[in-house]
Amino acid sequence: MTTVELGRVAAHITAIRLNRPERLNAIDFALVADLHDALDAVAADDDCKVVILTGAGRGFCAGLDLKDYGSTPEPGAHRRFPAGQTGQNFLASLTEHLRATPQVVIAAVNGAAFGGGLSLALACDLRFAGRSASFCSAFIRTGLTGTDAGVSYLLPRLIGAARAFDMILTGRTVDAEEAERMGIISRVVDDDRLWDEALATATTLAGYTTFGLRNTKEVLWHNLDTPSMGAAIALENRNQDLAYRQAEVRAYMESYAEHHRGGS
Repeated sequence: MTTVELGRVAAHITAIRLNRPERLNAIDFALVADLHDALDAVAADDDCKVVILTGAGRGFCAGLDLKDYGSTPEPGAHRRFPAGQTGQNFLASLTEHLRATPQVVIAAVNGAAFGGGLSLALACDLRFAGRSASFCSAFIRTGLTGTDAGVSYLLPRLIGAARAFDMILTGRTVDAEEAERMGIISRVVDDDRLWDEALATATTLAGYTTFGLRNTKEVLWHNLDTPSMGAAIALENRNQDLAYRQAEVRAYMESYAEHHRGGS
């Protein structure tokens, strides 16, 4: 049984479902390899505009499976595990892989998102959660450092340094309501509405242009690191100038204008 399920759920929308429900989708190296493969498959699908990442069963992802995380591939046996790679980087590079995926990725967080599972959620572009969801930067609890899988980069940028340092250093668990107040997630819904909420948002996004979505994602993430407003605006201007030259964008704008003329 594959540890990650990949499938089209609606026009232009693909679901990636972590599939180790008996372990709350805890991460082992088989799951790391399968998730890299799923992200590569999505990135190669030009028809896909939006991805929903979620977990099977009661949990989103409980972090590294400390009971049995398996073995890394032999060097070269997996395209993401070249010579000189380590298991640490094989896992941690998933967060960079999520950010590099051209589609918008929505995390639908059901249940626990701990450790590496929290990092996976943080690396997504949008994060929704069911009311039973919980969030924990659990790395410090293992005796290792509290910084792993991009959490020290992503979390302060989402919720600020003070709150991020609190979560990372204490390893405390945050429920869905507090996570929304802090800014880890943008929406909390009843558990039985989580999938529908994610799918409805994905459907709205899938109605926009491919160029618009991909380049908006690119600018949003790059401008988190941009040193000045001038540099940020320059990147925005570049993308708008490029957008006007796209046939897809021009056709969309003409249809949009026609629709609003007709409604006036």
